[in-house]
Amino acid sequence: MLTLLLAGSIALIYGAFTAFDALKAMRQEKLSLSSAALMGFIGLIIMFSSLFIPFQIQLAFYALLAGLIALHIVAIKNDLAMHGKINPKHHIVRLIISLVIAGMAFSGVFLS
Repeated sequence: MLTLLLAGSIALIYGAFTAFDALKAMRQEKLSLSSAALMGFIGLIIMFSSLFIPFQIQLAFYALLAGLIALHIVAIKNDLAMHGKINPKHHIVRLIISLVIAGMAFSGVFLS
C-alpha cells in the first residue's frame, strides 16, 4: 500500500509541475498555445490518473503510462521547438522519474 501511495503522490506532483510549467511557458511565449495546451492537458491526465493508483485500478495505471509516454514525446518536440536541439540530461532525468513512477505503480497495482 505504501508503494501505491508513493507512486500516486510522486505522479501527482510530477503532473502538477508539468501543467504549471506549460502554463508558464505559454505566458512567457516560449511555446505556441497549442503545444502548451497539449503539455498542460497531459499533465492533468497524469495528475488525474495518479489519484486512482492507490485504489489499484488497472485502467488508471494504463492512463498514467499513456500520459508519461505522451509527455516524453511532447517534451522532446517542445525542446526542439524552443532550442532547436534536445537537452539529453533533461530527458534522461524525465525518463528516470517516469520509470520510477511506472515501476512503483505497476508493482502496486499488479503484483500486490
